[in-house]
Amino acid sequence: MTKDIKSQLTLKRDILAIVVMYACQLLAGIITSYSFKFFVPSKTVSIEVIGVSSALLSGIIILFLFWWDLNRSGKSFYPQIGLQASKIKNNKGVLLVIAALVSTHFLAWIYRSVILPSFDQAGIIGGGSKMFSFIQANGGVLEMSGFLLLALIVGPIMEEVVFRGYLQSSLAKRIPSWAAILVTSVIFAAGHSPMILWPMYFLFSITWGWIYVRTGSLKMAILIHVLSNLFYTVIGFAGWDILA
Repeated sequence: MTKDIKSQLTLKRDILAIVVMYACQLLAGIITSYSFKFFVPSKTVSIEVIGVSSALLSGIIILFLFWWDLNRSGKSFYPQIGLQASKIKNNKGVLLVIAALVSTHFLAWIYRSVILPSFDQAGIIGGGSKMFSFIQANGGVLEMSGFLLLALIVGPIMEEVVFRGYLQSSLAKRIPSWAAILVTSVIFAAGHSPMILWPMYFLFSITWGWIYVRTGSLKMAILIHVLSNLFYTVIGFAGWDILA
């Protein structure tokens, strides 16, 4: 039985979570690169496949560490990072998520398909979409399964736990909620590529952070993140040129 030690979400703990996340990503990248080099020395492995494998491994490690932190902290820690039921009814929460999803993706489409082309920057897509396009064209079932596991389950849960559960929740104890969302979103966007799409990632993070505050539940933030990635995955399979 887990002992409830009444653990507190502190700024130090929040910073540690961010450092651990990036450290895990670096470690996973090294492990994955050398593993491919050692086990398949005769085959050239694409950087996209290495990237997906590395991100999936790091995400799993981070989620394991998150589970360990929860297990040692006790149930009093759960609501501090949003692991609780939504404070609004589930049906209203889901409708709110869908409305926010449609709105943000419409604005993202305007940015990528209307604003960027006016500055001769048409056709720009994110790192995840580049991976998907490459794997769809050159990979097999195993590679695509790994990407979908990363994009639809591991990635969204891991990022929402770190950025909304730890970072935004910790900041909201010290500054107004809107400021916590802004700071979190700046850091979130900076962790994605390319830089020219940072306004889109910032928009997504602002929306997901607001959903978290509005519902009080990390589960709702995870839901909209999953649905967002699912939207672009469906778009990718359909071959429509509105990838972000």
